[in-house]
Amino acid sequence: MSSSGRSAIVALGLLTSVPAYAASDADLAEIRKQIDVLNQRRLEDAARIKDLEDRLAKAETSAKTATDAAARATTTAQAAAQAASAPPPAPPSSANAFNPAISGVLDGKLGGFSKNPNTYALAGFPLGGEGPGPRGVFLGEAELNAQANVDDLFMGSLTFSLGQDGPNTEVGLEEAFIQTLSLPGGFQATAGKFLSDIGYLNSFHDHADDFADRPLAYRAFLAGGLKDIGVRLTWLAPTTTYLRFGAEVMRGEEFPGAGAANNGFGAKSAYVRAGDDIGAEISYQAGLSWLWTDAAGRETGAGPDVFDGKTDVGIAHLVVKWAPNGNPVNRNFKFQAEVLRNHIDGAFNGLVVDRTDYGAYGQLVYQFKPQWRVGYRFDWMDAGNVPVALAGTTLDAQGHNATRSTAMLEYDHSEFSRLRLQYSYDRSRLFGADHQVLLQYTATIGAHPAHSY
Repeated sequence: MSSSGRSAIVALGLLTSVPAYAASDADLAEIRKQIDVLNQRRLEDAARIKDLEDRLAKAETSAKTATDAAARATTTAQAAAQAASAPPPAPPSSANAFNPAISGVLDGKLGGFSKNPNTYALAGFPLGGEGPGPRGVFLGEAELNAQANVDDLFMGSLTFSLGQDGPNTEVGLEEAFIQTLSLPGGFQATAGKFLSDIGYLNSFHDHADDFADRPLAYRAFLAGGLKDIGVRLTWLAPTTTYLRFGAEVMRGEEFPGAGAANNGFGAKSAYVRAGDDIGAEISYQAGLSWLWTDAAGRETGAGPDVFDGKTDVGIAHLVVKWAPNGNPVNRNFKFQAEVLRNHIDGAFNGLVVDRTDYGAYGQLVYQFKPQWRVGYRFDWMDAGNVPVALAGTTLDAQGHNATRSTAMLEYDHSEFSRLRLQYSYDRSRLFGADHQVLLQYTATIGAHPAHSY
């Protein structure tokens, strides 16, 4: 075969093979297209699966939370049912049984007197020890107190007083008592050594007073304030008006009693207090108290004078407080007054005596700025008549009615510190007036118990 023939045959073969190659490329394109479609579907399916998985996880979490809540509710209900059916538990320990509120009160004074305070005498009255204090710088009565709830039934309070008598330090037991917390029916009981609740001022410690010293009537009839060992029962009436009744039985070792007469029941008291609000700005408290004591060999003065017999003291008090809009922080006003009647019946230095004395005071205190207060107090005393045989003794006032006018200015830097300047025109002695100036500081350390109205 010639070369031209062979070339024609090759050309013919090439022509016949072209359609085959074209068909194969179309198939590949189709396959690629279907692969792309499947890949797109796979991505879409993966997204749907992820969404379904997320929704499933959320649903399972919500179901578990609901199950846990139901389980906790069931547990709580079962515990409540068990607690309701169980016998009462033993009294729990107080949260502060081993962490009582401990406080200290520091009191210091600078005294200036125109008459010698060492010769002080209150005309017509034997004193149980309280006087105006010495000249110069001196310490008042410091106080250490610890107080805490013992358990759910009782609280306890312990207070020591520290005083300076010349170079000697005197430590005294001011209070040591327990008091109920949850007696039914509005009752409360107190047992131990405590400040009596008679009158208004007696139940306060000296550092809580509005003036640097006690009124003359308290000095004459209660030696500044009655505290004794005994028991007290009070009842708070279930009324909208504050109404409180109380009674005390004490040993009778403290002035005006002495010697724990009547087998250790030498003093008794009873009182009632009432109070209420008058509108939003005014409140008041009024009260009547009576104290009966027996004295066996009570000694007073340097002599000493000795009294054996009975003393009863009646006290009426009224306290009125005002604060604008009921808020005492910036401004407030307080009026306070007490009238005391003292009757003695017995033997004074072996001579019969039966007489009635009277004393009273009234005071006004005005806080005109948050840290500043001013005050005025007037004291008055009337000693009863004495038999001729006792003329010239301590009981003989020789017709003199003791009086005293006192003004004070006070700065309270905080609830824990106070400075007070006080001036008194004192005519409690038989002859002449005594001009008395006291500069006092008081500082409180620690958590001191709150004082009442």
